[in-house]
Amino acid sequence: MNQHPRVWITQQDAKDLGLKGDEFPCTILDIKTLIYEILKTGSPRDIIVLPFFRTFAEVVEHIRDRGIKGPIIIYTNAEIVPMNLLDYAAQGVIFLDSSRFTQPMVVGFITFLQKQQEMSSVTDQPEKTPARAHPKPSQDSKEIRSLFKKMLRRRSKMLLTCQFKDNLPTLTVTCDIIQMVGEIETKLVLDNFNPEEFIVLYNQLGKDKPLSGFITQGDETFGFDLEVNSARMGKITVFLPEAVYEQKRKFFRVEPDPKDPVTLHIHPEGERTISVTARDVSEGGVGMITEYQDLEKGTTYPVALVLPKNQVILGNARVMFKVPADGKGFNYGMELDLHPADLQYLQHYVYKRQAGILAAIRNLTI
Repeated sequence: MNQHPRVWITQQDAKDLGLKGDEFPCTILDIKTLIYEILKTGSPRDIIVLPFFRTFAEVVEHIRDRGIKGPIIIYTNAEIVPMNLLDYAAQGVIFLDSSRFTQPMVVGFITFLQKQQEMSSVTDQPEKTPARAHPKPSQDSKEIRSLFKKMLRRRSKMLLTCQFKDNLPTLTVTCDIIQMVGEIETKLVLDNFNPEEFIVLYNQLGKDKPLSGFITQGDETFGFDLEVNSARMGKITVFLPEAVYEQKRKFFRVEPDPKDPVTLHIHPEGERTISVTARDVSEGGVGMITEYQDLEKGTTYPVALVLPKNQVILGNARVMFKVPADGKGFNYGMELDLHPADLQYLQHYVYKRQAGILAAIRNLTI
């Protein structure tokens, strides 16, 4: 928890109040940038000072949806009495009229609020997560909207995957949901991409390709497909997905280089060892397609994972899902159980392979 709540204020209001920015932890920006940065990086106990404008109520709603609970001051140059003043007060919104309150009084009040927030011993209690945090995801649009609002408030990290070309491996990136906009046609504003250059690469090679994403809430991981509305100015706007499905894989995954494959040797009891080339790899497991049909869902098998340069890791793997593949064989997902000392080698491989995929895609744009 941040012990130094920040005051966010527009350049014009800071100038009117004579604030230089060093009176207390403070961020002073033009209003458009200020609102965006609040939604992007604001902390729960921050204090926000905004001028009065026609759509301020909508901005207040976005701020609260983002999990920012600190006081919001609407600083005006004339007396304004909203019809629903008590409703705003219940939301922690305060109206200050510069014609009724002197400059020192307003600055003193903001300072008082900042100190109160800083000294507050109240901490947000983590939500207790039941064994199954959510029921099977509904396909009802209202419930999907509610699910993404929860993601927004919790600042959950989203993973996105995109295959720019058929002959390229899939690139996986992380990002945050910064904002939800629109009532009839809801859109999600995504930012804080890692790697940051994803949007540039998407604009050059993506050509409006859909994005696949997944996000973990409690014990459940949800997957969804996103239609891109726009990709510019360091962020991507996508339409709210029409459907959400249960995602079996929870970890950052990469596709091995076909010229330098990853192999999984599996030893079913009483049978000879089978060797399968991995389709994708993460620190949590391996995805693969094989004509071998006798691996049983829920069963754990001794395995040897062979990474490039003949690095062998011994452990166990449990079959998490098994479905018929297109054509012959079965599509398996296996959860790895490795010694912690060995897991670091797999993590290093995933990180290095992701960097290699990014470099391959980047080279196409040079």
